[in-house]
Amino acid sequence: MNKIYQLTVLFIAVCITLSCEDNMVETPEDKPILTISNSEGFENTSNPNLIFEITISEALNEDLEIPITVEGLTAEPGVDFKPSDENALTLPAGQLKVEARVEIINDQLREVDEKLKVIVGDMEAVEIQNDVAIGIIKDGDEAEVSDPTGYQTDRMLYGYDLVWEEDFTGSTLNEEFFNYELGDNGWGNNELQNYTNDQENAFVENSNLTIRAKDLGGKYTSARLTTQDKKEFKFGRIDVRAKLPKGQGIWPAIWMLGENIDEVSWPACGEIDIMELVGHQPKTVHGTAHWGLRGEASTYKTSSKSIADNFADAYHVFSIVWEFNQITWYLDEEKFHSIDASQTQGKPYPFNNEFFFILNIAVGGNWPGSPDETTEFPQEMNIDYIRVFQEIE
Repeated sequence: MNKIYQLTVLFIAVCITLSCEDNMVETPEDKPILTISNSEGFENTSNPNLIFEITISEALNEDLEIPITVEGLTAEPGVDFKPSDENALTLPAGQLKVEARVEIINDQLREVDEKLKVIVGDMEAVEIQNDVAIGIIKDGDEAEVSDPTGYQTDRMLYGYDLVWEEDFTGSTLNEEFFNYELGDNGWGNNELQNYTNDQENAFVENSNLTIRAKDLGGKYTSARLTTQDKKEFKFGRIDVRAKLPKGQGIWPAIWMLGENIDEVSWPACGEIDIMELVGHQPKTVHGTAHWGLRGEASTYKTSSKSIADNFADAYHVFSIVWEFNQITWYLDEEKFHSIDASQTQGKPYPFNNEFFFILNIAVGGNWPGSPDETTEFPQEMNIDYIRVFQEIE
């Protein structure tokens, strides 16, 4: 009886031991964690390189060979950066950090920011936290402004890509970007001017776009330019550097309309007035958002900003920072107005769609009234640059 009992206990113990061994899960060995950082670099500097820092959380006892691949995104190998024959880096034993360098190719072209990526390959000795880093090549060529007087903004903004810039360095208006809108139909505001495509009313000269309003014996001509179907944007920071006209009955504007205007009409498409000025108040500009239902008068929210001198005396930069459900207006990088989706009084918020630019000088109309004997002609709006930045993803 005792022998049988002892054998039974021994058999059960052996079975339990074997069962435990079969079900044991090996604890994985803790590996150092490897990360690679993003990088930004500038052309035409003393050290034109993108420097990617690769780090591990714990030093190894042996050298670590790190497989590296560099691929262009919007940056082109051999044009914007030098491709490398090396496809691996060595992190020496006992060290925690090594740098991967990508040499930037300098040029004299003014360009938007360009991107490439560095990819880290698999390795047994480490756990990779992120295997892709983004490099941004920023243009180091100096922006030449048409007139250095007045306010200027930087072409390179941290955290943003410059996705479109028009600095009017050619000799004619670039019709790949711009359309002429024509006519003398009052434009919904009882305006008096006839918009033409005559070079007397819109021309490029000395790195400026000039829109000129003229008086032809009581009949007025001007220009109205749009980027509809050519350059349309959703979100970002927009800077427009301009010098404005003045005088009773003069109404310059830098503004935007929703690209779906032909489908939903105004004001349902939305309107973003980056800058408006009525010429009898030459020291004050206005920023406004319009919205509403199709076929109804618009609902709007507006604010104004005044300066000591006339806006005709020097260049200023009119900006918006446009985000999901929010727009903020700036004059010379000082905030003066904002709107968000909670302020549309129960009507649809249309500003999360794509919009196009409009640049014009109106003469007369419901807001400024008609020119009078004090109004001098011609009147001009000089635009030095338009820049559109979007946040780096």
